[in-house]
Amino acid sequence: MAGSWISFLSDYGLDDACVGVCHGVIARHAPDARVIDISHAVLPQDVEHGAVMLAGAVGYLPRGIHLTLVEPLGTDGRYTRGIAVRTADGSIFVAPDNGLASLAWEMLGGLIEVHEIADRELWLPMPTAVFRGRDVYAPVAARLAAGLPLGEVGPRLDPASVVQLRPRACSVDDDHVHGEVVDIDHFGNLALNITRTDLEAVGITLGDSVEVRIAGRTLMLRFTHTYGEVAVGHIAVCEDSLRRVMIAVNCGRAVDALRVRRRAAIVIAHAPREPRSRPVASTGSFPVSVHV
Repeated sequence: MAGSWISFLSDYGLDDACVGVCHGVIARHAPDARVIDISHAVLPQDVEHGAVMLAGAVGYLPRGIHLTLVEPLGTDGRYTRGIAVRTADGSIFVAPDNGLASLAWEMLGGLIEVHEIADRELWLPMPTAVFRGRDVYAPVAARLAAGLPLGEVGPRLDPASVVQLRPRACSVDDDHVHGEVVDIDHFGNLALNITRTDLEAVGITLGDSVEVRIAGRTLMLRFTHTYGEVAVGHIAVCEDSLRRVMIAVNCGRAVDALRVRRRAAIVIAHAPREPRSRPVASTGSFPVSVHV
């Protein structure tokens, strides 16, 4: 993979030099590699959040090395082992063995070959215990991008031995769907683990009025194609760019209006036959009222 692309996702944030330092390590070992920063805003140590974000992005990325870093300590105070995984499309994921990359590699055809990142000669000298992204993962990803054979990073592993994340799915009942918030984007939109197909399975189609129960509130909303189909400052149930159902405010922030976090439970059901408009308190920057 000499001259390859390296995509980079982490929970490092942009408040300090961590991301830039990893870029520097990559440049030292693979000066011809090109790096794409997917995001460094994964919630700290939230593996599932990183996995969902990576899975949503990987289908739009070039074939290459996918450096993915969200690595909380285990209950014994140790980090998980690092792995390098080749997928059916020829890409390689460099990641901790905690399920972080598993949703994404399944989208690329599944893993074909996996090796433990164990050859310390490929790491930076005297690696620290608190910045393995810089000292272990970045140099290994760079060397793979520069042409290092996958088998040289360490011993081959049984694919069945690596951690496979199984995200919680929504539950479709007779006339309602139980789900949760899986992501909150930069604009404050709430992405759900629910699709239009799930809503259609209970008879809800575009244009229908729906009852949404979330964070102790019951809201009467409309299922629209985009949030632009409701008035400015009003809430809609619609689809995001990944075809997930989302809760959004036209020219506003649903996360502020509803005061929820990722993993908040939500139920979407058919609206009663004679729904009534119900006001929601303003968050200060815009009026939010719920309309059918």
